[in-house]
Amino acid sequence: MSIHLYQSKKVQRYLGKNIYDKNEPVKEQIDPLLIWYVDVFFIQRERYLVIANPLTKFTFFIFRYSKKTHPDFLKAFKEKLSFSLQAIDINPEKYLDKCDEIMPIFETNRSASAHLSRIKEDYGDMISSRWHEVYPPEDEVFYNKIISEYITSYDKKEYDFPRRRFHHELILRRLD
Repeated sequence: MSIHLYQSKKVQRYLGKNIYDKNEPVKEQIDPLLIWYVDVFFIQRERYLVIANPLTKFTFFIFRYSKKTHPDFLKAFKEKLSFSLQAIDINPEKYLDKCDEIMPIFETNRSASAHLSRIKEDYGDMISSRWHEVYPPEDEVFYNKIISEYITSYDKKEYDFPRRRFHHELILRRLD
């Protein structure tokens, strides 16, 4: 199965189109748990990626991203997601075993985009205030764990924790 990744033109400058295994959009129904949105922000001229699933709003960072430090985006994605899930006591193996390629998705999701903007605003300042003390991967895990505990709105009516939503969706798909 494929990870379906949405990246804006701004992000595309830093990730490129060559991260996709196939460049054509998929025509069949896509499981929303396999869709991820990515955005970028900068601290002291270094790139930080923030990646979120629009269904669960489960979010994680990749600190100090560059093509030199992370030549294989899929490997970096799986590694950082795995660390983040393990930090909140979710076994990532069954989910990540199914993720063997990255495919593009071109449909925008305003809720996901707004969520990423909010995370960048809230956590960008927090990270930049400690920039000289931030050391990946330990601090990535620390901030990713905090984000999973960040109470989030769903459909403007209900609030929940992204880690709980993500775990619930894994259970529904028998991937826990």
